[in-house]
Amino acid sequence: MRFKTLAFKTSATIAVLGLSLTACSSSGSPSSATNRASEDGSPVSGGTFTYAEVTPINNWQTQAARFYEKANVLNSVLDRLTYYDPETGEIVGWIASKFESNKAKTEYTFTIRDGVTFSNGTALDAAAVKANFDALGLGIESAQIQPNVDFSAYKSSEVVGENQVRVTLKRPDANFLRATTSVTAGLVAPETLKLDNAGQSSISKIVGSGPFVFKSEKADEEVVFSKRADYKWAPETAENQGAAYIDELVIKYLPEVAHRAGAAQSGQVDLVRGLQPVDEQTLTAGGGTVYPASGIDLTANMAAVRIGSGKLADVKVRQALQVGIDRQAIKDTVLSDSYEIAASVVNHKAPGFVDLSAELAYDPEKSKKLLDEAGWKVGADGIREKDGKDLEVTVSSSNNSVVIKPAFELIEQQWRAIGVKLVNRAGDNTFLTNALVDPKIEFFGTRQFAYGGVGPVFGPATNTQTLNADEALNALFLKEQAATTEAEHLKLVGDEQRALVTEKVLSLPLWDEVQVYGANENAHIEFTSGTAPIFQGAWKSEG
Repeated sequence: MRFKTLAFKTSATIAVLGLSLTACSSSGSPSSATNRASEDGSPVSGGTFTYAEVTPINNWQTQAARFYEKANVLNSVLDRLTYYDPETGEIVGWIASKFESNKAKTEYTFTIRDGVTFSNGTALDAAAVKANFDALGLGIESAQIQPNVDFSAYKSSEVVGENQVRVTLKRPDANFLRATTSVTAGLVAPETLKLDNAGQSSISKIVGSGPFVFKSEKADEEVVFSKRADYKWAPETAENQGAAYIDELVIKYLPEVAHRAGAAQSGQVDLVRGLQPVDEQTLTAGGGTVYPASGIDLTANMAAVRIGSGKLADVKVRQALQVGIDRQAIKDTVLSDSYEIAASVVNHKAPGFVDLSAELAYDPEKSKKLLDEAGWKVGADGIREKDGKDLEVTVSSSNNSVVIKPAFELIEQQWRAIGVKLVNRAGDNTFLTNALVDPKIEFFGTRQFAYGGVGPVFGPATNTQTLNADEALNALFLKEQAATTEAEHLKLVGDEQRALVTEKVLSLPLWDEVQVYGANENAHIEFTSGTAPIFQGAWKSEG
């Protein structure tokens, strides 16, 4: 994923990182670094690259890597069979040099690249891939590891010849190949799969074939990785086909939002995730770079709808709230140029995206009419009521997004104008613990990885978006997965978006998922379609 540096004209003072990182120097040891600037713009080899994540991680189990804190690091430790190229929108080879399926999408055959090894020296061969498929598709009962939700159609696999693996599915799944690009499908050595749950959750014991290898860890402070000098099996479209340019990768943690831009600008870290919109201009004015990494692999940021309280059971109420959101005002007030207003439940760049922006257009008068038709009448305090109950609804979300709480503060104002009271608990992680599984909490502010399509996100009865298995939706999901041609598949992907956004209105899309990173002037890096930094291709102008 290639970026244009965002240009801003204003400047201001930004907070500099406190004591937690003061001992860290992004230009420090070890260093076989060249200590010279690149004169022609070509990558410079050597040095240590320091990256600041948001929160510490104590569970690195691969299939649980559905959170940025894990995925962003494991992306550089674990290779996958295939790679989704965000520039071309195509799936290309990685550890699998070739891949194909039967017409019914019930069998997939992967040819494994020769000469690939895990960091412990064992071969990443067809047998190792089969062991990983069994773990992904069936789970590991002895280690209490559940199957990967994107591999729910998996039945079995077998080694075919010396270097091929044939996967058999229980039912057709047109999304199966895409699921093999996911960090949650990262390949680990068979020895890792034999460990107990604690072992497979420890970053020091996970053995992969990726460009970086675990070196050391200080709990809740840092994790250090060294590059594999013999790495030579990057995705086929990667510019760097060999070992990483940098010698060492240091992961730090920086929960304080206000300190992130300062840490990058001062050079205490080379890259930081979770930049506030207000800090973007300041960082660029100081010579740094803002990287808005598009989350093509994820759903849009949305208010997912639960109907358990009964207040949103009538689709007219949900439709009223959908068009009662002024998304442009959110963009103008809360977000920045790094963000794009959502026009569907998936990202604009996602395969099969359909533009529903006309149906999402702000129309408060239509909202009022729909609420009137649903029987919710305006009370003395301006809040609508029906059968003795106020139209008061609650939203919950984690605090991982720096913009989600202020966004819902603005929505709270917009909905009050149509007679709806929103209780905003966005960013309250304590409240979220119970709200996540409470169908009476009407909205969950979220975005989700959707490698297996939106079916695994909204389909299961336990899905955290709607906490409900909709029979008609699930029938549509199965139909989409069973599509045997690209044209048929894309049409059905579009039908799913219309069902979720305009017909059943179980998703109120807000903005396309994007992770905004800040970097100092020496750092050069690109990102995957899942917004993960590609450290194998990262380099520094001055090592």
